[in-house]
Amino acid sequence: MKIVVMCWLARASADVFVARNIVLRPDLAAKAPHQVAAELAALAPDVVIAREAQHEAVSAIAAGLPGCRFIFCGLSASRVAIDPSTLQGRCAFVTGSNWERAEYEAFVLAESMCRPRHGPSAEAVAGAPGEVMLVGAGVVNLVTALTLCRRGHRVSVYDRMADPRRGDTPHAERAGATFGGRDARIFSYNESRHHLACSPLYTPRDTPRFRLGISRDGWLSRDYQTMSDADRRWIDQLEQVPPWAALLYGNDIVGFNRQSHRLWRELFSLYPELLRETHHVGRLLRIYPSEASLRAAQTAEAEIGALISAVPLTRLREREPALGSAIDEGAIAGALDVQGFSLNIVSFCRNLIGLLERLGARFHWQHEASEVRHAGSGAVTGIVVNDALRRADHYVLSPGAQAHTLAARTAGLPAIGAMVGMWVTLPNDGTPLQTPLKVRRRAFGSSEAAQGANVVPGRDAAGRPVLHCSSGHGFVGASAEDVRLADLPELARCVMETAEELFGDKFRRARESGMLGERPGFCVRPWTPSGLGVLEVQEADAGGKMVLSGGHNTGGFAQSPAVAEAVACALEARPHAMHTLYHPRRFADVFEVTL
Repeated sequence: MKIVVMCWLARASADVFVARNIVLRPDLAAKAPHQVAAELAALAPDVVIAREAQHEAVSAIAAGLPGCRFIFCGLSASRVAIDPSTLQGRCAFVTGSNWERAEYEAFVLAESMCRPRHGPSAEAVAGAPGEVMLVGAGVVNLVTALTLCRRGHRVSVYDRMADPRRGDTPHAERAGATFGGRDARIFSYNESRHHLACSPLYTPRDTPRFRLGISRDGWLSRDYQTMSDADRRWIDQLEQVPPWAALLYGNDIVGFNRQSHRLWRELFSLYPELLRETHHVGRLLRIYPSEASLRAAQTAEAEIGALISAVPLTRLREREPALGSAIDEGAIAGALDVQGFSLNIVSFCRNLIGLLERLGARFHWQHEASEVRHAGSGAVTGIVVNDALRRADHYVLSPGAQAHTLAARTAGLPAIGAMVGMWVTLPNDGTPLQTPLKVRRRAFGSSEAAQGANVVPGRDAAGRPVLHCSSGHGFVGASAEDVRLADLPELARCVMETAEELFGDKFRRARESGMLGERPGFCVRPWTPSGLGVLEVQEADAGGKMVLSGGHNTGGFAQSPAVAEAVACALEARPHAMHTLYHPRRFADVFEVTL
């Protein structure tokens, strides 16, 4: 995408929006029409942004730019009457209460005009339910499998781990995020949000956070100097995401979470057995260490429709006596009731696997997919599993952070990198915590990658009441196997400090009993440099489809139902917003980045 801006931008807008594919040419406004036409033709823009007052002048030269679209911005209080028909449907108008807001809306609209799309064609006809081969048995693909079974598809699931219903939980390096971490998940409206966007403001960031370690308020769990070329390319791509685009992407992600909340309630209503022994808690508290962070969060949570009410400290102490000491010591300044819930993820997924089997799904454990085969035309012809080619009508890949173990001609797989997160488990007896918490951290590493922590009440494998606590994100590289090179003790300090500050007595008892072990547990999560999830659709032979879903940046569980709907729509040749908003080349095509 190339944007030509034919007007002066407000000072703040110039700081935010100027990039290599955005050409500032306010001088064109003073030139003769034939000069403007010649120079714009040479620049060959996809979009021209101008002020409303320039509409007549732009219309006069638009015929020489047949593939270009035009956006005119103005102030809400000073709209002028303009006949848009002069540009034959190629123009749009945006307004704002001030020029900075109007210009922001213009760039957001320009981005939407230039996105790649791979939805069904106008003549596509939905086919009958078919045989679907799913690769990966994390929560995203399991929920997708349920959605497909409900729509009449015949489902087979392949995963390289052993059946998680038998024996111990697999090692984190082998099992991925769903079964490799602790047995706990939270749903909230801003799970998987864009972690480099600051709602509601769009603020430029100059510090290279993905070149700094956690102790320096960065996001790396490895020394940048030891990283491979592939790792550095991933970081380079992330650093090219403009802050205004990160905010836009974050809003899209929150939109899918809101959709998923309704779909989760529907699933729990249809299949109550999914919640059996998962210690589901249908409420969520957010807690904050300062009045300033509480006020900012109250505004942000209200903006996305998540806020239920503020919780004064006196009421918080009455509701959750387990937080009394933390309140007394000044670690908590306030709390918010927000939309959300928690459950034990491993127990939930075991129940889900059992339900899928009863619905006719077939599971193939310890079957590792290594390659997607393509015909000369590019159509998918099958997937190699345990050295044998497997074929189906449709294919759905959800590899988690293990994307680099699968050879395939896709745009999405190379974009998925690996982020490690840490976990500790505390006893929850005595004065137990009853409600899951989203915590705004203070102290070590809290400025960036460890701003937040989750605390989830549940039960351990022996049935004892426990608190599962997680915090911290540390980028380890383009491959999940690079976690073996990570500085896990540095990242572990984030979750250890938070657990001790909020639950000092429980933390001491956990340490004295050996419950903490030598180091906290971890899981490896899939991330993308754009911050968006990936939903890629390819053609398969005999009229089928292959769909890649993943890269959900710590929020795969939260978004699972929306992802499942998008996958089902792709297989059935029906449109879904995720096909465009999570297109693997959305960022690259708009901002001219090579992935």
